[in-house]
Amino acid sequence: MDRMAERIQQLQRQLTADCEVCCSHGMLDKFPDALHVSFLVEHVGIIVCHRGSFTFMTGDECHETGSGKTVFLNRGVYFHIVDTSDDCLYSLLFYRVDTIRDILGNTVMGMKFWDVINPTSCQIVATDKTTDISNYISLFASLPDDGSDNDVFIEKERMLLMLSLTYRLCSVFSNMMGSSQSISERQTDIYIKLIKLVGKYYNRHRSVAFYADKLCLSPKYLSSIVKSISGLTVQQHVFKAIMRRSIFLMNNTDMSIKQISDSFHFPNPSSFGTFFKKHTGMSPRTFREKNKKKPL
Repeated sequence: MDRMAERIQQLQRQLTADCEVCCSHGMLDKFPDALHVSFLVEHVGIIVCHRGSFTFMTGDECHETGSGKTVFLNRGVYFHIVDTSDDCLYSLLFYRVDTIRDILGNTVMGMKFWDVINPTSCQIVATDKTTDISNYISLFASLPDDGSDNDVFIEKERMLLMLSLTYRLCSVFSNMMGSSQSISERQTDIYIKLIKLVGKYYNRHRSVAFYADKLCLSPKYLSSIVKSISGLTVQQHVFKAIMRRSIFLMNNTDMSIKQISDSFHFPNPSSFGTFFKKHTGMSPRTFREKNKKKPL
């Protein structure tokens, strides 16, 4: 097996093992099997196209990108590769922001920056506007895989790289947004508090009124702030959280559909099935069967 094929298998193992950092370790000419079926992006996702082109889906939206373009994927997006050109070369980095939340701090340039500055499923940007992103991918590639080394200094270096890259991405997207989309500090603080509350209560509470009451705001005012910042409603944030978790449970556990439904306090599995199908176009059972992970 040649070195390129080994690196593709290495990336496949990282993706299927749900590693904190998944990195292509250089340029690759084929995407691993895990990305040819519907893959839930629970990370910050960056794919740099160095040569050729590739086509991909986010949900039911089709996108095409080519040489000199960088793809930024939002968390909670269902992503898969549709086709690639024969001469395609790309590099990839997926990493979790969650592990560095405490360091980032409670600002829009921190804990929830990705949901704020990139509310759409993906963005495709000219690579010359993100000049050093490829360099970061190379730096991550130089570190041992997650779990392959117990050296605390290696883990510290990985965390610092994630921190540095996160702030670099903040800068990139802030410049793209421009001053016309500036958001007040108070609105940002309210939005981040909402996201934290959704993360805590999404499995039980769905109503705008519940979250507005927790924040001592009117539902109308809270809805206005959330919509202006993210382009989504409060309920859509809650529904995205439910969908992310339910997909994770179906893909990574042996829990029955009823058990998953009960964990989100749906009145019955039928109600959960209707909710799930509305967001994915498939019943939970069909989705689970279609997205069974292929053995390595």
